[in-house]
Order: sequence, then structure tokens, then C-alpha cells
Amino acid sequence: MSAAGAMKCRLLYQPLRTLASCVVWLAVALRAAAPSAAAAELPRVHLLATGGTISGGQQPLDAAGVTALVPGVKQIAAVSMEDVTRVGSSRMTPELQFKLASRINELFTKDPALAGIVVTHGTDTLEETAFLVDLLLAGDRPVVFAAAQRPPRETDTDGPRNLLNAFRIAASPTARGTGVLVTLNDEIHSARYVRKTHAIAVEAFQSPWAGSVGYVDAGHVILTRRPAARVTIATSRVEPNVDLITLTAGSDGHLIRAATAAGAKGIVVEVFGRGNVPPAIVEAVQEARAKDVAVVYTTRTRGGRVEVDQESRKVGVIGGEDLDGLKARMLLVAALGAGAATETIQEWVNRLAGSRP
Repeated sequence: MSAAGAMKCRLLYQPLRTLASCVVWLAVALRAAAPSAAAAELPRVHLLATGGTISGGQQPLDAAGVTALVPGVKQIAAVSMEDVTRVGSSRMTPELQFKLASRINELFTKDPALAGIVVTHGTDTLEETAFLVDLLLAGDRPVVFAAAQRPPRETDTDGPRNLLNAFRIAASPTARGTGVLVTLNDEIHSARYVRKTHAIAVEAFQSPWAGSVGYVDAGHVILTRRPAARVTIATSRVEPNVDLITLTAGSDGHLIRAATAAGAKGIVVEVFGRGNVPPAIVEAVQEARAKDVAVVYTTRTRGGRVEVDQESRKVGVIGGEDLDGLKARMLLVAALGAGAATETIQEWVNRLAGSRP
């Protein structure tokens, strides 16, 4: 080929090579942009961190540090985060619990597109906080509590898995309308029934007599039933001065009198069996009621319903039905804060027990 012919070929080839380069560059750019576009379509979930074993124990991680434990969350949800507090849950108080519940309602009100909220919490008082939040929760979007029995420093920590599952549940449309949920050990429990049943076992959180409401399997959220017994209480404050007293052989009422003298606004009494109360306790309770202290009876067995005798009913003792003492106390904390009358509180108990619609 002549020099002139070779030059002509190069001139023809150059635009084609440039066009091919543009096509390749565009394909690479689109491929790089695809994950960002997909991420923008992920459901948005907000993390509220409170401390506890799941965040490191004695020196808890902040919300960002907790989230870093589960890099896989980036494929599940678009996550925002904040710290409500950083305390071991043995130091949790009704005031902090109410602050958490108020923040949850505020977030949902301000952001209608928010899919759900995850709360990291220590296990010591998780069942109490979760139940109080459930009582105060407005709306139907899911709130999911995650915790850990073994801290992140241990090689077999259960925290990352529990947290990742919590994000899966909170991001799932199927979790709407289920109230507050708790997830550990791949199980999903309703705040209404869940209890910590063992000091260190990873399967410690159970719902005796009721069972779990679902589980997470291979990343899939499976809900087998929906909690039916729920009550929503609107209040601008809570009443922290509520005591819990368990009857024992020889109980003579001095603890009830001491709680009343110390300024308790409510007392939950875990009585014997199905509702057995010694005369000395009846007398102390009557004295408390005369001072307008709200009193609830529950069974110390933590299983089954109590029956309140007519004499106690006449002075306004509330039958706790199948609520355990911890849950009954949280109900009084919310109900007394709302200024509810004894009759109203009894109606709420009956609804939570499923004995009233």
C-alpha cells in the first residue's frame, strides 16, 4: 500500500477507534453507577443506639461503630443513625425509655418514607424497654430491638448476626403492623410476650406460652403470625415511681408500706399462684389504695392468669391477667403518666390479655 493509502486508512480507523473507546467507557460508567442507583432504591432504616453488650459492653461503641460490625447491611437498607444514650441496660430508667419512645414517634412523624427503626439495647432491661415503646408507639411501621448475649470482643459474638437480622426485619414490608419486635438467635418475638430467660445463653429470649412470631432464615424474614394483643397509650410523660414486689413465704406487708411511704405512685405485687394473697398483704394493699396508690396483682409464677378476689376489687386493685410483673410495671409507668383511671388501666390490661377486643 502506498504511503497516501496508509494515511487514508489511519484517518478512517481513528474515528472508529474513538467511538469504540466511548462505548467501552460508557459501559464501565453504567456498571459503576448501577450499585449507587440500587442503593438509592433500598428501604431506609434508622438506627437508634443505646449501648449494651451488642455495642461493646463497658465502653460501648457509638452508632457508627455498631453499624461497622455489619458491613452486609449496605445490601439491605440505606442506614442513618444516631445515639440516644450509651449505657449498660442495667442503668436504664423510665425517663430514658420514654425519651427513646418519643424519639421513635418523632422520626416516624417527620419522615413518612422511613421504612422502620432498629434499636440496639442491652439485654438486662430489653424486655421492659421494648414493651414500653410498644405501648407508646404511634403508627404501624416496625421497630426492631437487637441485642447480644456475647460482646463483640468474643470470637463467637452473636451481635452482628442479630443486628443484621434486625435491619432485615425493619426493612421488610411484611413487618408493618406488628408493633415492636425483638430479634436474637434468628428468632422474632413480640415485645408483648418476650422475656429474658437465661443469663448468658444466646437463645435466652423466649416468649413462654405464646411462642415467637417468626424467624429469619437465609436472609428471609418469615412471619408466622401477627401480634393481636396491643394497646397504644398517648402521653406526654411517664411515672417512674412504680415499684415491683414479689410475695414470699412470710410476707407481712412491710415492703408495700415502705414503698407507699417512699412515694410510690403505683405498686405491682407478684402474688402466689392464681391470686392467693395472705391477710397481712391484703391489709397493706388496702392502706396503699387509701392513699391513692395504684396496685396491680400478677402471678409470681410468670405464667398464667391471676384472679382478684371481690374484697380487693372493691378497693380498686387491678387484675394483671397474664402480664408478668415487669410488663405490668411498664404498663403502670405509662398509664399513670397519662393520668389514666383505674378502670381504664383494667381495660387496657384486659385487651393486652386478649380477654377483651
